[in-house]
Amino acid sequence: MNGSMASACATSSTLVSAPSACPSKKKTAAARFRRRTVSCRATGGGGRGDIDGLLWLPRRDVMLNGLSGVAAGLAWYPGLADAECTRADKVNENTVQCTDTERVLPCPLVSATAPVVDFTPEAKVTRVRQPVHLLSREYQEKYKEAVEKMKALPESNPLSFAAQAAIHQAYCDSYYSYHRSSSGSAAAARDDPTFDVHFSWIFAPWHRMYIYFYERALGQLIGDDTFALPFWNWDAPAGMVVPPLFSEGSTASNPLYDANRNPANLDALIDLDYLNDQDAEPIPFKGPKDEKYKKLVNKNLSTVYNQQVRKGAESFLGEKYCTDLGSSTSSMGSLERMAHTAVHVWVGKAGPTPATATCSEASGGVPNHSKPGAYSCNNDMGFLGSAGRDPLFYSHHANVDRMWHLWSTRLGGGQGITDTNWLDASFVFYDDVKSPRKVRIKFRDVLDTRDLGYTYDVEADRDLPWLRPKITTLVPHGKDSGAPARSSAAAPVFPLALTKGQVVEVPAVAVPAREAGKEQLLVIDGVEFDPQANNKFDVAINVPADKALQVGPQYKEYAGSFAVVPGSGAGGTRKGKVSLCITDVLYDLDAEDDSTVDVVIVPRTAAKVTINVRPTIMNRN
Repeated sequence: MNGSMASACATSSTLVSAPSACPSKKKTAAARFRRRTVSCRATGGGGRGDIDGLLWLPRRDVMLNGLSGVAAGLAWYPGLADAECTRADKVNENTVQCTDTERVLPCPLVSATAPVVDFTPEAKVTRVRQPVHLLSREYQEKYKEAVEKMKALPESNPLSFAAQAAIHQAYCDSYYSYHRSSSGSAAAARDDPTFDVHFSWIFAPWHRMYIYFYERALGQLIGDDTFALPFWNWDAPAGMVVPPLFSEGSTASNPLYDANRNPANLDALIDLDYLNDQDAEPIPFKGPKDEKYKKLVNKNLSTVYNQQVRKGAESFLGEKYCTDLGSSTSSMGSLERMAHTAVHVWVGKAGPTPATATCSEASGGVPNHSKPGAYSCNNDMGFLGSAGRDPLFYSHHANVDRMWHLWSTRLGGGQGITDTNWLDASFVFYDDVKSPRKVRIKFRDVLDTRDLGYTYDVEADRDLPWLRPKITTLVPHGKDSGAPARSSAAAPVFPLALTKGQVVEVPAVAVPAREAGKEQLLVIDGVEFDPQANNKFDVAINVPADKALQVGPQYKEYAGSFAVVPGSGAGGTRKGKVSLCITDVLYDLDAEDDSTVDVVIVPRTAAKVTINVRPTIMNRN
């Protein structure tokens, strides 16, 4: 894998036929709003490329010309909080340890005494992952058989379905802690922060490892080393519904069925921006393809487009895992906080049964390990601690993994992050159903799916409709376009508690002059939230307050979102941040030369979220 990197938020210039010099960005308003743009580091040549190392290419045209191949790579953003967090923490089986050593589950690795062997790359690709909705009847039955046999294994087998679900629970429900001290004292252990595979750059590679060994176990159980885990193709219009393969029948008749799902959403067109309006009436997937249906499909495609196309390495994969300041530097990438989060919440239960009941075991809830006596009723998929109990989880994450694969290859992301603390991070998993053995696998081992013996169906990915969504503007922009006046609202005082539906205008946020070879990031730091609840807010630029509630990924004013899947959070609040690449947003809005812009925050959920620091815009490598 090529380790050289290009500019953040950029696609490698080796993927396209670029002009020898950068075209002028001074265009008419009509031309300016035709498409998003993507900046690429020039590999050579003269003209503007020699001045700032960047080529400005029409984003939509680049994508429609069919990017292919592994790029030289995108630039890794050095951590935005480098002044606060000097380096990423080393992650391995010595630094990440289970705190509940008396139990076999859900920390199955703790009680095992077998030696650990290092992962060996697979010699060839033998498995091709296909979309669930295109599976043959024979393959569907094979999938059911494999999961049924996995569920029949005793829980003591670390590759049983119960044990596999428990692995995700353990890494997401505060069973593990990060050991910062080597002293081993009780006092030092009490100061160790809980560890979670979400909220940082650990998310994508850990989940790739996790479902890799799950996939291998399924194949071993049915004696088929070519069996590949099907993916839920929710990014294509034909796959924007819970696959019938998972929803038909009952727990007794279908091993892929799970009773803990939201029945109102099972046959509905999925909303990949679901947390914006959970109370909206679901649109039947098999209903009339009217304007309302088409708008949601376009919004879904726009969500995936924004998630995939507008991102450099850390904006896409997440920022460094660092415990120097507790969890205050946590920052998810768009791969985690956008479609991935919406799908989890969409599938999980809407609340207790009946709806008027208090969430408890009696009303169908699952216990929260880190907060004794507390329960979650958004299980299974809607709560991180129980998500792995739903077989749909694994096909959902196969598609999340595919999104990473497409970003790395077709969209030119390449290796992505080059920090050795990321590349050498390792975890231990079990392999081989008949004779389970522990395998240590590093992030550098999973960067290319071919080393794991699998790839994705090329025919299914030949056409990616989310590369060409219809993205428009909410209001006119530019000096000669009749644009509305900029905000005259008083600057809000931080810390600021968000309230659902009450728009927050932050006027006149300074935009520093763009530095050569760098991208502009909008950073909202000091976000304090309840990780056990649904949390989401959208961020937009230069939108009047009376239009802000309409903001979404289908509009060019949209800068991004902050959203999480409910989890345990060790029983308290979590602090994080969101970093949004806005270079192309400023360009689209004719604001790339402005000294200030108005930042608009749109709270979408009722859970308590406090923003402690005024948003800032900065240049970053």
